Amino acid sequence: MGTEENRQKFERNLMRVERDGIDRLMEFIRKSDFYTAPASTKYHGAYEGGLLAHSINVYENLHGKKYAAGLWGAELKDVPDESIIVVGLLHDICKTYYYTTEMRNRKIDGRWEQVPFYTVDDKIPYGHGEKSVMMVEEYIKLTPQERYAIRWHMGPYSGMNDWSTYAEAMKKYPLCLATFEADMEATYILER
Repeated sequence: MGTEENRQKFERNLMRVERDGIDRLMEFIRKSDFYTAPASTKYHGAYEGGLLAHSINVYENLHGKKYAAGLWGAELKDVPDESIIVVGLLHDICKTYYYTTEMRNRKIDGRWEQVPFYTVDDKIPYGHGEKSVMMVEEYIKLTPQERYAIRWHMGPYSGMNDWSTYAEAMKKYPLCLATFEADMEATYILER
């Protein structure tokens, strides 16, 4: 799916959220590099529009979990659709204005050539999930389970010192584990 189709899908879903400030959040996203930013420097989605594609993949994975038969359908049945949208689409908003492009020498067909590559330029070093929560809440109010799910979407990759805290967050809000799984499924299966 192309960037324009992804942009339309993203906006169509995010505009289903009926909260004060959603229009200002949408305006921020449209003016930012969210639609053109990569999702990472060299791993998943390391291309223009990768962040947008990844965000949609995570949302669709979460949505699928909520409406699946069995374990996840039962665990997420009381989670509002708005929460699935907000968490899935905005979990990585911290990557807005996060990457820059530099040039690097690379051997291509036996000759050295200058090629662009992505690098990190973190202007707001506030963590990963924490930063996404902070950025979203500049525009809309999050529910406690949305805050937790966005904050903990990296699961155990947030650092060993956080593992017991993450375990408690999963017990309190199963959406935390569902979001981590949806993110990993997008990264390592859909986007490989």
